[in-house]
Amino acid sequence: MKMEEPYRVMVLEQSQISPSQGSVPRTSLHLTPFDIPWLCLPPVERLFFYKFSYSTPHFMDTVLPNLKHSLSLTLQHFYPLAGNLTWLPHSSKPEILYVDGDSITFIVAESDYDFNSLCGYHARDTNNFYPLVPKLEPISETVLPLLALQVTIFPNSGICIGITISHAVADGKSSNHFMKSWASIYKSGSILESCPVYDRTMITDPKEMVTAYLKEYEAFNISRQNLILPNTFTSRIDKVLATFVMGQSEIERLKKWAAKWTTEKNKKTTETPLNLSAFVVTCAYVWVCLIKALGANVDKPREHCIFVMENRARVKPPLPSTYFGNCLGLCQTTINTIDLTNEDGVVVAAEAIAKGIKTTRIRDLRGWDISLADLFALTSERVISVAGSPMLRVYDTDFGWGRPNKVDVISISGTGAISLSERSDGEAGLEIGLSLKKDEMEAFSSLFSETIKDIPQ
Repeated sequence: MKMEEPYRVMVLEQSQISPSQGSVPRTSLHLTPFDIPWLCLPPVERLFFYKFSYSTPHFMDTVLPNLKHSLSLTLQHFYPLAGNLTWLPHSSKPEILYVDGDSITFIVAESDYDFNSLCGYHARDTNNFYPLVPKLEPISETVLPLLALQVTIFPNSGICIGITISHAVADGKSSNHFMKSWASIYKSGSILESCPVYDRTMITDPKEMVTAYLKEYEAFNISRQNLILPNTFTSRIDKVLATFVMGQSEIERLKKWAAKWTTEKNKKTTETPLNLSAFVVTCAYVWVCLIKALGANVDKPREHCIFVMENRARVKPPLPSTYFGNCLGLCQTTINTIDLTNEDGVVVAAEAIAKGIKTTRIRDLRGWDISLADLFALTSERVISVAGSPMLRVYDTDFGWGRPNKVDVISISGTGAISLSERSDGEAGLEIGLSLKKDEMEAFSSLFSETIKDIPQ
């Protein structure tokens, strides 16, 4: 497929932003069993698009100084993000290390692209987003920055804030805590609604899963030297990015069908009813439409769906909601392709996902509870993963310019994941982001709009 040529993005300024000198002491944070599995996975790249009907000089003179100042104030509270992921020769384990003077890369750019087209919902050339995404540039083979930010001004149209963050330091809840805190301090001048908590002693490791994961990395020839290098795109890719909306009426229709189907199937059992949530039925619907769009793989007739679950409240003792780091449980569901593609495929998928969540919730939570060997083995077959969550409330990230017009997770173009969020218009329902080849996206779009028509009323 022929892709359109990239538009112009001109870097106006690149600087380093740090907490105020002497405001934060040298600090080292060890990685927990919830952090370690993310080490060799790529960073999360997310773009926030805002309407902004002013010129570039106005932005540079009136907005940018406050953005920088508020970012420095925010980093005083979120100082690990200004530090680095390090694995020094004398250390047996990697750590997050902050030293006074550490900073993040902050890029300011200007673009001549059509802002409204870029933050639309239609299929857009994925390559057009990469100039808006900052890169994590390694300091050395064993020292990697954890956060980079880029603000791109579209004169008299809009602003895009791009964030690239290492998943080893923060999950979606922590990452969005940082973004909302920055927005709050920018608007108020100094008010931080809630401070992050860094006490890693609250997460124990009785099974020594950190050590076990690091040994597994060695078995897969993932060494100290290449373990923490970022995985960023270095060449153009043949994909488009699109967003689909699942309205509340469609969600309720799916819930009703799935509840009736599972009740009939299990009426002779004593099983408690499954929680067929909006997340469950939407993931099931998207999964089925996606498998049909991609086509069956006759040599590998199984399909896997993997997603993570927020677990701060499930750790014993429970973690505060503002705990900063990773605290995600992994849920895996496997179904035969033929069962997904038959006429009841959506409810079969919904039941399997709901059961997977139920099983995960009753386990003793100490980490991912899956070996890296088993996880990597899944990649020999087709795996659909889910990134993001409507619980993150990404559209509440308001710097004073109003709610974002659009929020896109760009890193799904590399991971192949489905992204989920609440709707940008504030209405009930969900947004689903996908990055596929153009013909695959066309097939999915048709299935997404047509399949719902066959769902029983």
